[in-house]
Amino acid sequence: MTMGKYFRIILLVLLSLSITSESFSQPASEFHERRAKLISLLDSNSAAIFKAADGRTRSNDVNYRYRQESNILYLTGINEPGNFLLIIPKGIEIDGSCLNIIFFASENLKDSIRATEHELILNTNRFQEIFNSILPALNTLYVSAPDIGFVNDWLNNRRYYLDKDSKKELESKYPGLKVMKIGSLVAKLRELKSEYEIEQIKRSIEITRDGIRRALEVCKPGVAEYELQATIEYEMIRQGASYTAFPSIIGSGKNTLEYHYDKNRRKTKAGDLVVVDVGAEYNGYAADITRTIPVSGKFTKQQSEVYNIVLQAQKEVIKIIRPGIRLRDLDNKAKELIAEAGYGKYFKHSVSHHLGIDVHDIWSSDTLKAGMVITVEPGIYIPENDDSISTEYRGWGIRIEDDVLVTSGGYEILSRNIPKEVIEIEEMMRKNK
Repeated sequence: MTMGKYFRIILLVLLSLSITSESFSQPASEFHERRAKLISLLDSNSAAIFKAADGRTRSNDVNYRYRQESNILYLTGINEPGNFLLIIPKGIEIDGSCLNIIFFASENLKDSIRATEHELILNTNRFQEIFNSILPALNTLYVSAPDIGFVNDWLNNRRYYLDKDSKKELESKYPGLKVMKIGSLVAKLRELKSEYEIEQIKRSIEITRDGIRRALEVCKPGVAEYELQATIEYEMIRQGASYTAFPSIIGSGKNTLEYHYDKNRRKTKAGDLVVVDVGAEYNGYAADITRTIPVSGKFTKQQSEVYNIVLQAQKEVIKIIRPGIRLRDLDNKAKELIAEAGYGKYFKHSVSHHLGIDVHDIWSSDTLKAGMVITVEPGIYIPENDDSISTEYRGWGIRIEDDVLVTSGGYEILSRNIPKEVIEIEEMMRKNK
């Protein structure tokens, strides 16, 4: 492979802190290493193209908060719309240099990006020209873009499957080409967190912890779910979180039975439980923590009984985490323990998922490896109309969730400093009253 003049790139994107963009201070070496690892997974007659998420506007030109497509964010740190990343393992000759990586950026971003060896920054107006030039020689084109799925033509009562139709058209135009989504390949990289990534997740968890502690201070009968939400999110933003990693779930009373409840409008009552399922997003990385709180400051006998079953199940599941264990093993263990306690029919969701840039992060294998970060979140949810159990147990749910790093020797509970024992929660609430 001939090598022309080299370019120096440090992907340090200086973005303003506004509602439409964020600044991520990740070291350039992180991105260089990630891109190099991805190239090593691609065959020589393939290429990968990544498209940034589009900027979105409301009516009257009011901007939504911008969220970058996760794979391009992972590989570049660029958190602006209107950009592409092209990766070509065998290289492409441009201006006398053989290049493996090309960034296509808008004019306002070009000056913030400098080039490194085998990498080049070009204006987006050259994207179509260069992209079309590489297609005839490719066997495989890997694509990563915001998941648009389909467009609903409601006037004609039909759907256009954009991903499927564009893939079919491109493969028809280039008969030797196969178009595939790149998710499974990038997942092999994203599922294993670097030391830097783990530090960002830890910081997200710390911020989330402080938000939950603030909620414990104000939680009492009559407080609305949205007041608890506001208290938690205020503390997150105050400490530098860019936003929440997902819509905050603050479910009280019967709303504790809904796994992904996010209306957060009900006012709490004495004797209620509140499921607080929240997470900060810091420097592009998510936390995901759940605690169940007694509104009156003390669990009832029945609530305490069920709470401790959930807590013990969580502890036992965490104990078996190590490389080689499968996610389904964790799930089976949780269901087995809760069933043994007599509450098996009240636990119907999975006990774990991966965590990272996305709160439900992508993964390539069911088998745990050192460097993965996962959640452990068993729960028991007893409907109001279940006549098979005493009235005191009905109409509420309990969930406890922690974030756990898989290590070479087992595990590390990253959220271990967030109180979850009955006595700890009650003591904190008593001190705050």
